[in-house]
Amino acid sequence: MRMALALAAAAVAAAAHAQQGGKDSFMKQQAFDEVQRIAGQIDVLQNNFDDLQRRISRLESSNSGAGESMRSEVDSLKASISSLRSEMQSMRKEIVSDLASRISKMQQPAAPAAPSKPAYSGPCQEYVVKSGDTLYIIAMAFKTSVSTLKEINGLKRDTLKVGQTLLVPKAKD
Repeated sequence: MRMALALAAAAVAAAAHAQQGGKDSFMKQQAFDEVQRIAGQIDVLQNNFDDLQRRISRLESSNSGAGESMRSEVDSLKASISSLRSEMQSMRKEIVSDLASRISKMQQPAAPAAPSKPAYSGPCQEYVVKSGDTLYIIAMAFKTSVSTLKEINGLKRDTLKVGQTLLVPKAKD
């Protein structure tokens, strides 16, 4: 059982590793933690199962003079084993289903982001960045905003390089 869980954890880890980014790493860790938690629960059930098996063996190998009370205890222990066996089977099915779902989610490509409405849709012209230029200075010179310049040019940061070509709104005549 422990081996099956280890293989499932490895499959989750491999699927998460195939993707990149902090979210994937978080999902990988979350899936691994869940597998570890469930493995611990199964270990407890397995230990209980083993303990019950030992108790039954001890009772069956002891002197048969105990009579009806021993038979009643053996029957009770067998019922407990049956219950534990059913619970373990149920947990196995739950684990497999959960891991299959998580792996499937990790392997699906992320939905493309909805295209955002551009802040400026008018005519543009090119501007070559000079020493000392900042987005704020360029925005003021072309009567626009820094956010508009960043959106038109697909900029994530405010840093510019000398010689960089930017699209700026055309001045109205």
